[in-house]
Amino acid sequence: MEIKKRMGIYISIFIIVLSFLTYLSKDSNNFIAITTDRESVDIFNKNHENIFLYKKEKDQLKVVKMFPYLNDFMNTDSDVGNYLIEVKENDVLTQRYEVKKNKEEPLKYYLNYIPKSDSIKNNIFFNTLTCLFLLYNLRLLYTFKKEILRKKELIFPIVLVCLKIILTNSEVFSNTFLSRTNLLITSLLGLYLLLYVKNKSDKLKNDIFINIILWILFLMYYIGEIIMLSAVLDRKILNYLVINYFFILKISIFFYVWVDALIIILLMFLLNSVKIKKKQIIKQIEKKNLAMIGSFIVLSLVVELFINNNKYFYYLNMFEFVYIFWYIFLTDVNTMGKIKILTLKMFQMFLHVYIFFVITESVWIAVGIVFSFLTLNLYTYFITGTLRVNKNYIENLINRMYLTKNSEEFKEQLSKELKKNLELRDVKVKIFLQRDDYKKILLDRIYDEDEIILEKNDIINKKYDYAVRLKANKNPFVGLILLQNNDIKLVYEEKRYLEEIVEKLSLVATKYRFEKLQEELS
Repeated sequence: MEIKKRMGIYISIFIIVLSFLTYLSKDSNNFIAITTDRESVDIFNKNHENIFLYKKEKDQLKVVKMFPYLNDFMNTDSDVGNYLIEVKENDVLTQRYEVKKNKEEPLKYYLNYIPKSDSIKNNIFFNTLTCLFLLYNLRLLYTFKKEILRKKELIFPIVLVCLKIILTNSEVFSNTFLSRTNLLITSLLGLYLLLYVKNKSDKLKNDIFINIILWILFLMYYIGEIIMLSAVLDRKILNYLVINYFFILKISIFFYVWVDALIIILLMFLLNSVKIKKKQIIKQIEKKNLAMIGSFIVLSLVVELFINNNKYFYYLNMFEFVYIFWYIFLTDVNTMGKIKILTLKMFQMFLHVYIFFVITESVWIAVGIVFSFLTLNLYTYFITGTLRVNKNYIENLINRMYLTKNSEEFKEQLSKELKKNLELRDVKVKIFLQRDDYKKILLDRIYDEDEIILEKNDIINKKYDYAVRLKANKNPFVGLILLQNNDIKLVYEEKRYLEEIVEKLSLVATKYRFEKLQEELS
C-alpha cells in the first residue's frame, strides 16, 4: 500500500478518536489551568520562578498539586471554591491572586510575565541562529533539488521539516495554538518518516519475528500518539482521561515518551544493518555503522528526558528530527562527493545545540565545549567510516578489467566479479556502438549527468533491477551494466562501490568500443 493511503488511514483513525473523545469530554469542565509564558519567553532567565496553588478551606490553605501542560500548569478533577495563586521567585513572594472556581466552567488564569531586558537580547540572538539553521537546510535542499524531484515522496516531509524549524523559537512557545501546531507537525512528520523507512526496509519484510516486533512497537507508538495528541489539543480531553481512564493515560504517556517514531526508525536501520549478509564490499564498515546508529538511539532517548522542559526539549527535538530526516534522505538518494561535505557540515550545525547548552548552563561552559568537541569528532569518525568503501575491492576489480584482451572477455570477467562481490543473480554488460542503442534497453527520456545508477522503472526488461551507466566525455552511454538482485536490494555502500568503479570501467569500455568500430570500418 502506498504511503499516502496509509497516512490517510492513520490520520482518519486519529480524527475519529479525537472527535469521539471531544464528544465524551464536552462537559469535563472541572479543571484549573494557570498560564505563564516565563519558561517560553524568558528561556535564558536563571531566576527560579515557582507557582503554587492553594484551596481555601475553613480559613486554612490546602496545597493543590499541579503538573505542566504546554505553557500551563494544570490541576484536574478540581473542586468548586476559592483558590489562592502565589508566585515566588528565588523563594521570594512576588505575586498573589485570589480566584474562584465555578461549577459550570473551568478556571483559566493568565499570569503576565515581563521578560528581563538581557533575555530579550538573548532571544534575538537565539532566534537569529535558528533562522540561519533554516536557511542552511534550505540551501542543502537546493543542492539536492534534482534528487528531490526524482524522489517526489520526500517533498511532503521536507515541508514538515521546514515548518518544524520555523516553529521552534521562543516566540512560538508562548503561543498555545502554535505550540500545538508544532506538536501536530512533529507527529505527522514522525509517522510519515516511519512509514517511508518501513516501506524501504526490504531486508525486514520476510522476517516474520522482526515484523511482529515492529508491529507491536508501532501499535504502542500509535496508541501513545493518538491519546496524547488528543489530550494536548484539548484540555477537556486530558481532564476527562485523568478522571475516568487514568491507568490508560499513564500507559499512553509511557508509549508517547519512550516509543516514539524516531526510536523505531533507528531500530529499523539497526536491524537492516545487522541483517546485511553481503560481506565482500561492506564488511569493514558494519561495526562503525552499528555504533553510529546505536549512538543516535541513545541520543534520541536522552532527548526524551527533557520532555517537560521547554528550554531544552523543543530545540533538541527539532535537531533530532532534522538530522534523522537527512540521514534517511542520504541513505536513500545516490550521491557522490557532496555527501561527505554535507554530513560533516550537518554535524557542525549540531553545535547549535551545544551553544544553547553553554548559554543556559554557564557553570558548565568548559565541560560543554570539551563535550561538544569530542562528540562532533566522534560523529565525524563514524560518518566518514560508514561512507568509506574498501579501496582494495575497487583496485583489484579495475586491475583485472585492464588485463582483459577483448570486449567479450571484459564483459565475462566483469559479470563474474560483480556477481561475486555483490551476490547478484545475473549481470549483463552491454557496450553500445551507436549513441541511441541505449533506447533498446532504457526508457527514452533525458537522463541527468549525475544519474549513474538507474532503477527498475527506467529499464524496459523488468528482469533487471538496476542499470549502471558507463559514460565518457560527451557520450552519455558508452554502455550499461544490467544487474538482477538476489531478492535483496543493493544497500547504500554497494551503490557507492558501483559509483566509484564506473569512471575507470567506462575507460575500458570506451577502448573496446573503438576497437569494435574500427573492425566494422575495416
